[in-house]
Amino acid sequence: MTKGLLLVFSLALSVVAPALFCLAQTGQPRDVAHGKELFLRYCSGCHGEDGRGEAKTFRPNVANLSVKGLMDQMTDDYLFSAIKNGGAAVGKNAAMPAWNSQLNDQEIWDVVSFVRTLANR
Repeated sequence: MTKGLLLVFSLALSVVAPALFCLAQTGQPRDVAHGKELFLRYCSGCHGEDGRGEAKTFRPNVANLSVKGLMDQMTDDYLFSAIKNGGAAVGKNAAMPAWNSQLNDQEIWDVVSFVRTLANR
């Protein structure tokens, strides 16, 4: 019974904790599921559906968003700026476009929230 309760608690925490973290970062709730939809539409062509950066033809290579050590070095504000203003704006690959004409700020925060889940799989 105790193991079952622990499992239920762990699952509940894995759902609630990211939402609370996202809310604490911006003061606005973020929608990870919506961020995933947007990521698949706009970002997966280069980063892959799992964020591993499968577009090997780019130099420098596309960031592998599934590497926890790498993602721990990037703040949410950094990711937001990279998505909104493009790779060159943050000193990275200029091939990454600015998405500020396709995505509003809330949508970009949703993508940031989803990207954060990629390194925790």
